[in-house]
Amino acid sequence: MNWQPVLLGVTLGAGLWIAFSGLRRMFNNKLSENERKKGFWPMNAGFALACLSMYLMGRFSETGGG
Repeated sequence: MNWQPVLLGVTLGAGLWIAFSGLRRMFNNKLSENERKKGFWPMNAGFALACLSMYLMGRFSETGGG
């Protein structure tokens, strides 16, 4: 079994989950403004991780296509 697609799929899912948790924190009106601003870090990191995973999926599919 090839481990690369599984690893990239897990990375994509984890990145989107982290980004979603950051977005939830940013839109939580019960938190103070400073606490809500701390949601930018996980949102940006999660989207960066998801984008990296999608980029690598494209690179691996180019070389594996034959």
